[in-house]
Amino acid sequence: MEKKVTIVELAKMAGVSTATVSRIINNTGKVNEDTKKKVLELIEKYNYKPNVMAKSLKMNKSNMVGFVVPHINSPYYAQIFYETELIARERGFTLMLCNSESNAQLESDILNAFIATQVRAIVFMGGRLDDSLCDPKFLRELESVNKIIPVIACVDVPGLDCTHIFQEEEESTDQLIHYMAEKGYQDVLLMGGYSQVRTTSVRRKKIIKYAKQYGINIRQEIIDCDYSVDGGNIAMQELIEKGNLPQAIICINDLVATGALNELYKNSLQVPQDVAIVGYDDLATSKFIYPGITTIGCNYKEYSKAIVKAIEEIETNKIGNVKIPTELVVRGTT
Repeated sequence: MEKKVTIVELAKMAGVSTATVSRIINNTGKVNEDTKKKVLELIEKYNYKPNVMAKSLKMNKSNMVGFVVPHINSPYYAQIFYETELIARERGFTLMLCNSESNAQLESDILNAFIATQVRAIVFMGGRLDDSLCDPKFLRELESVNKIIPVIACVDVPGLDCTHIFQEEEESTDQLIHYMAEKGYQDVLLMGGYSQVRTTSVRRKKIIKYAKQYGINIRQEIIDCDYSVDGGNIAMQELIEKGNLPQAIICINDLVATGALNELYKNSLQVPQDVAIVGYDDLATSKFIYPGITTIGCNYKEYSKAIVKAIEEIETNKIGNVKIPTELVVRGTT
């Protein structure tokens, strides 16, 4: 392999000090144009890359950020990670992605690995944060980690002492139920997710609360299923077999809504004429799936900007809770 050139060797070839080379690389301070041209030509010739790890250690500040998600194959987590990585890269940060599979032991192993790597911060999505029945010791473990390396929790977990950045769905859920009441939907069923998942439980409670305010009947029976297209498909099969379809179905996310929609069409049922469908998250595909899924939209860019801003300002430890507004997006399924 070809030997990599160091900044010292580069400076020697250019006949300047390492400080001058550093100023040219970082575009700081005044440097003679001829000298600058000579150094830049050498950088290009030898494909010189600054040792960012060494630089970060010298400054006692890492540019590496740990990012934990339950499953990157989820379009929701994938979109947030993608948007965050784009912005983070512009600000000089590198994200290290790990999938936890929502396994507490694996999460602990990942946290320990990030501590050993001395990352600048840890962005933690889902997993133990989303478990309503989570063993308190796992949350205390996160707080212990937070004292060593700042943790950014992307679920609203009351009592957890760290920075929180999460979606606020209060206003958008109010808008959704008000909209459904105006459209005349009085018989509504909830589909998808599991009650032991924190965000699912909170979302259901908000829907039921506003349904009471607007005089909408939410059926007592909630059809549980996982958060996938297959889950929505199977859940809708179950509902169709039982008969007595509701006027509208609020799905836990757009993936479940997509599966439900597909099964309705296979049974020659029309949406929204026979059954209206609502989802959550506003995935990139949701506007293209006929006739377009009405959904509560996550503002992925704003969410990601908030995460990167927290990473930049994490050392102040005064960020607190950041709520990212969501919005009702009306399309053809209602």
